[in-house]
Amino acid sequence: MGAKVSKDDIIKALLDTAFFHSTGATSLKDIAEKIGIKKASLYNHFESRDDIIKQAMDSCREYVEAIMFTPKDIESVTKKYPPDIVFKGIVNRYFKMHEKTPLFQIYTFLESQKYFVKEASDIIKDENKKVIRQTAQVLKALKANGKISIEGQNIENVAVWFCSGMNELLNLYLLDRKVVVVNNPDSGEGQLFSLPADETALEKIDTYIDSFISIIK
Repeated sequence: MGAKVSKDDIIKALLDTAFFHSTGATSLKDIAEKIGIKKASLYNHFESRDDIIKQAMDSCREYVEAIMFTPKDIESVTKKYPPDIVFKGIVNRYFKMHEKTPLFQIYTFLESQKYFVKEASDIIKDENKKVIRQTAQVLKALKANGKISIEGQNIENVAVWFCSGMNELLNLYLLDRKVVVVNNPDSGEGQLFSLPADETALEKIDTYIDSFISIIK
């Protein structure tokens, strides 16, 4: 693979290795061995280990920014379905996206670096702002269709409240999922991030949404 290795291959190797061993414990040797090249070959693409991490951050930002919390047809969705079905569909999709490769590795990488690297913290903050903004759009669409009675001026605050609880549940969900993945190393990468969803955890999320909807209807 040596001559054909790309920057993206190296970044992916960093994220994959860091998922299991943490970013701090991931060496250039680990990254090189992951893709079957000599450590010195990494310098054909990057100046240093820090440069790999920096460019990995840039790659993560680009990937995360492209993710949409809500579907493009959210206006028609809110007309067709009741509020609980709308939110359950959106949130369950969002959670399941995060437990698949590469978003699972990206999420873990950013979370592990947010206290040490400002860019990681900024990416997470920007993602949270985006999700809050899109949640507010869902609430506004539901209100316009007469499906919730929340006051317009409170929508932004309610979106922040909902997303705060959702993010906490997402953190717990992915923490449990990572334990499952790390404890199943023989599954192979192809299967490793395709383990069955934790339906019990998803039921807890649905219960949270039911409680939320009962308050704003």
